[in-house]
Amino acid sequence: MSEQAAIDLGWLDVAARLATPMLGATGATPPVCALLVDPENDRLLSQGVTPFRGVGVAELLALADAPAADGTTLYLTAEPVPDVTGPASAIDAIVNAGVSRVVAGALDADPARAGEGLRRLAELGIDVHYLAHERSALLHEGARSRQLRGRPHVTLKITLSADDMVGHGAPGGHDLLGVEALRWLDRERAAADAIISGAARAEIENADLLTHLPGLDRRGALRVILAGQRDLNTGIDLFNVVSGAPILVVTTAGRPSALRPGIEVAEIEQRRGHLDLRQVLDLLTARQINRVLVEAGARLAESFIAGEMVDRLHVVDIPGLVGRSGVRAALLGRFQDRIAAARFSEVDRRLLGEDKVRTFERL
Repeated sequence: MSEQAAIDLGWLDVAARLATPMLGATGATPPVCALLVDPENDRLLSQGVTPFRGVGVAELLALADAPAADGTTLYLTAEPVPDVTGPASAIDAIVNAGVSRVVAGALDADPARAGEGLRRLAELGIDVHYLAHERSALLHEGARSRQLRGRPHVTLKITLSADDMVGHGAPGGHDLLGVEALRWLDRERAAADAIISGAARAEIENADLLTHLPGLDRRGALRVILAGQRDLNTGIDLFNVVSGAPILVVTTAGRPSALRPGIEVAEIEQRRGHLDLRQVLDLLTARQINRVLVEAGARLAESFIAGEMVDRLHVVDIPGLVGRSGVRAALLGRFQDRIAAARFSEVDRRLLGEDKVRTFERL
């Protein structure tokens, strides 16, 4: 690797770290970070990150904050959007500001436009470089999944006790996750555009599916409750505590519901006696949802895994035993064997206090 390439990757690492906290906060637009750097002394001049709900362009924010941009290098976690003209055009602003070099860590998520932004810049005399940067690509995996596969990127989280249980079988059991694991779960919720839970598991855990970390509690991901033919317990906190996070209950046709005003209900078809999860994801795709977190019990996890609709799997291992009152994680055998059979491979693990999270992706 050349010295310049190493410098470029270092700045892209910085840009990706600055953009990552905005995952789940920018709507249909993936978060982008722009860094304007003086190449003579490798000094940062200004920066811009896609703001809340995507109401702003990172490149324009960085250029507006710079004392001067003539002869500078602009580092971007994603190439500029090619088809925006007028005052909102990042390409026009880059050229007019006198930027001499642009380095992008990811191409446009839409295959039909991938590379077009950089080509436009090159045609206008800018020295452009694309470096396949993994951390930048992760910022756009949701939008890319929606463009290429017609569905959001799906991360499934499941809790696994030492005796292979996902949790208690009825309401009233003690919380399974420790403090550090709950903080980790809050961060995962904050990075999601939608959170899916089965109605039964939500009732057992009395989970509100909100983010409770200071500074992140305004994110308000769409909370999707899969009810199917099950009677909902409308007395749990999820349906009664009013917050800024909307709720969508997905059920089958003709099911009565007595939910408070403001809770949306969608009816979809069944598939083998259960809600058709592909139709659930279609609903979210139509809403331009990029990233989905599924907080699953055993049956919902099995349905997503069997349907090959899981891109990333987090297994939170807790050291304790749930016992005879628990629900087994796998319908047959051990959960570890089930995910191995589904061709998931471990890519990361970390300690969360007394708990541990293992991350898997499909081979």
